[in-house]
Formats: sequence, C-alpha cells, structure tokens
Amino acid sequence: MAIKDKPQPPRSRQIGNILLLISGVFLLANLVLPSFFGPQIPKVPYSIFINQVEDGDVARASVGQNEIRYQLKGENNQPGQLLSTTPIFDLELPQRLEAKGVEFAAAPPPKNNWITTILSWVVPPLIFVGILQFFAGRFGGGGPQGALSFTKSKAKVYVEGEAAKTTFADVAGVEEAKTELVEIVDFLK
Repeated sequence: MAIKDKPQPPRSRQIGNILLLISGVFLLANLVLPSFFGPQIPKVPYSIFINQVEDGDVARASVGQNEIRYQLKGENNQPGQLLSTTPIFDLELPQRLEAKGVEFAAAPPPKNNWITTILSWVVPPLIFVGILQFFAGRFGGGGPQGALSFTKSKAKVYVEGEAAKTTFADVAGVEEAKTELVEIVDFLK
C-alpha cells in the first residue's frame, strides 16, 4: 500500500512564511541583543551613593527619572568608575550635590527604539486583520456571500403555471366543513 504524500502548500505561501520567520528573528534580535551587548553599569544602593556624595568622591551625576548615573573622581585627573543607582524622591539631592561641588544635570528622556515605534503602530492592526481573516475563512463556507451569509435561505421560487391547483372537489372530508369553508371564502372575496 502506497503512502500518500501530503499536498505541498503553494510556493508563494512558503516564501511568505520564510519572510515572516526571518523578520520575526530580526525584530527579536533588535529588541534583545542591545540589552546584552550594551554598557553594563554596576548598580549600587542609594545610601552608598549619598555616602559617596557626602565624602566628596562623586565628580559628576546625571539624574534621570528611572536612574541616577554618576562618575567617581579618579586619580591623577583620570575619569573614575561609572555607577548607577535607583533614584528616591529626595528633594534635598540637588542641594547636596551643589554643596559638594558635584557637576550634575538632568538626563534626557530615553529615545524610543525605531523598531518599537513601528511595532506599536503596525502589529495591533495586523493582529486585528488576521483575526478578521481567520473568522472570514472559517465561517465563509466557500460561498459567494462569505462571512456575511449567516444562514442558508429556505425560500422556494413559486411559478404560477407549475403548481397543481387544488379545488374543494379534490378535498375529502365532512360536507359541513366544506360548506363552511366555501362560505368563509365567499365572505372574504
């Protein structure tokens, strides 16, 4: 008994799937790899940062919304180690930094990655269109109406010449019922 081979999808569909896979890998690599190969700055607790400021060990600081990056003073006018900490709502921090002669500035807001921006505008409509296509194909039934044909029509075409005419003489039954029915029909005419 011969084994039947599964029918192969059309070549255009295979190419589309390959392109979709390649673009997915590219997007994933673009989102994940920068975090692995980007600069790794050691994090320290906020209390250590304050102690280093009080001791005069901090040369400059960049205060951001989610992170404070600062550089320690190095020996012989060399740049020191770059560290970061998580900011705490501290209204006295600018006065402390200024009192110790630390050069500080607000960090600019982080720039959005162009891939993330594109994905946020393109992916939701694509998901919506994909869901619509899925349901249109599933409920379409292959007919000309497609997804909008909710039920099959049970209507019958009536052609006047083809229908058999039934008269009172053709109906078997009680004579009084026939007489009453004739009276009703005459009344309605």
